[in-house]
Amino acid sequence: MISSTSMRTSVARPNILFIDGLPGSGKSTAAEAVGGSLSNSRVFAETAPHHPLLVAAPDQMGAAFADIHKIHSADSFAAAALGRLESFLERAGCDVLYVFESHPIQSTVRVLFQLDAPQTTTLQFWADLQDRLAFAQPRLIYFQESDPLQAFKEINRMRGPAWESYLIEAFEQSPWMQARALSGAEGAGQMFVEYADLVDQLADLWRFPMLKLRARPENYEARTDTLTKWAMAPATSDRQ
Repeated sequence: MISSTSMRTSVARPNILFIDGLPGSGKSTAAEAVGGSLSNSRVFAETAPHHPLLVAAPDQMGAAFADIHKIHSADSFAAAALGRLESFLERAGCDVLYVFESHPIQSTVRVLFQLDAPQTTTLQFWADLQDRLAFAQPRLIYFQESDPLQAFKEINRMRGPAWESYLIEAFEQSPWMQARALSGAEGAGQMFVEYADLVDQLADLWRFPMLKLRARPENYEARTDTLTKWAMAPATSDRQ
C-alpha cells in the first residue's frame, strides 16, 4: 500500500524563491534581476496588485499596513496569512518559478511584530508556515544587515522626507510602539533595530535552502550576479 506521503513526494512540486531582508536592502531589485534572467518566472513585488500571499492591500506608498491592528489581532493575522499561503500552494503550477519579494518575513512576521505579538506566537507562526511549505522546499535569499540603525537612517535619507514621514507615522500607530510609549524617528529607529534582531533569529531557523548575502554590499552588481546564479541553479539542501 502506498502512503499519502509517498504519493505526495512523487508529484511535481511548485518552485518557489523568496527574497527577504530589511527595507532598503535591495529585495525588489534582486527579484527583478531573477525575473529578467528566467523566462519561466513570475515575480510578485510586495506592492503587487492581487498578490496571492498578502493578507491586506498595500497603500499608495507601500505595504506598511499602518492600520492592520484595527482589523486583526496577532492570532487572526497569523491564521489569515497561513490561509493565504495554503490557498496559493493548492493552485500553484509546477512549470514556473514563483519569486516573492519581501516574503516570508517582511510581509508577515513584520506585521506580527507591529502587532506586538508575543515571541511564542511569532515562533509558532514561523514553525507553522514552514510546515506548510515543506512540500515545496522553497529557497530563500536573505539579505542580512550588520548595522540596522544605520540602515534605517540611510534608507530614510535615500527615499526622502515623504517616505520617512510615512514610515514613522505607520510605526507610531503600531501596538508595539504604543505599548512602549515611543514616538518619532528615535522610537521608529528602536523598533527597526529590534525587528532586525528578530528577523536574524528567524532566518537562522529556516529549514530549507538559503543564501545569505550582505544587505548593503560594496558591489551590488556582484551580489546580483551571485544571487541570480544561485537562483538559476538546481535546488539543493545547501545553506550558504
